[in-house]
Amino acid sequence: MPYTLSEVIVLFFTYSVVGWLWETVYCSIKDHQYAYRGFLFGPYCPVYGFAVTTILITTYRVRDNVILLFIVGMIVASVFEYVASLFLEKVFHMKLWDYSDLWGNLQGRIAPQISLFWGIGVVILVRYIQPFIQRVINWEEGWTHGMLALLIVVGMGTDTVLTMISIKHFHMTTKQWDQRINAFQEQLRERVKKALPEERQLRRHQLEHWDQTFVDHLQKHPGTALSWNERRMIKSFPKMKVLDAKRFNKVKQHLSNK
Repeated sequence: MPYTLSEVIVLFFTYSVVGWLWETVYCSIKDHQYAYRGFLFGPYCPVYGFAVTTILITTYRVRDNVILLFIVGMIVASVFEYVASLFLEKVFHMKLWDYSDLWGNLQGRIAPQISLFWGIGVVILVRYIQPFIQRVINWEEGWTHGMLALLIVVGMGTDTVLTMISIKHFHMTTKQWDQRINAFQEQLRERVKKALPEERQLRRHQLEHWDQTFVDHLQKHPGTALSWNERRMIKSFPKMKVLDAKRFNKVKQHLSNK
């Protein structure tokens, strides 16, 4: 093991924060507004922490060989991304990214272009970024003697539990919205059946474009709004799909602005 357990925890936390900063700055610039990224409540993205620490451990023996580092890093990062996507789908019924439009993709979870990007990123990370980070961690370890790692475990552990509860509630909320939308569609079908001849074309148009009709309906009858964290999740992951609430997916962006 090239790192102690305490070092692994601090590395995980460090790169989780770095990943959060990167995504927040990048997405804020791209969207022209502040975007609070991340799956958990705190300012960190654990997926980056897990990915980077896994890569640092698995590439430790080949870190001096650029070609092997690129190949191993590309493979490890791609496997990690695939497993993370599968985990989110099976456990949380969510799909946060989708590469289905990219050539050679595998179930939309990974794609060759993205894997090549990860390989280059791993080389830059291991050869140029990690040496500096490691020097900082060595200084921190000598000063705190592992206490920082303990605080990280307690803090992020608590955050994870609270986030799990919030995501469970979010999933229930999306299904409730799906049921509400389904009932609304049934009302539209009934209106088509009962419509007068001069109204029938309009009613059919409303049914065909039910999502916009539902949005217009919400503007007049707002109903229950999403929580701050639920709106944040939708804004943070605009490509997110709730797999068992397909109607909700079509109006989620509107709901996130309420």
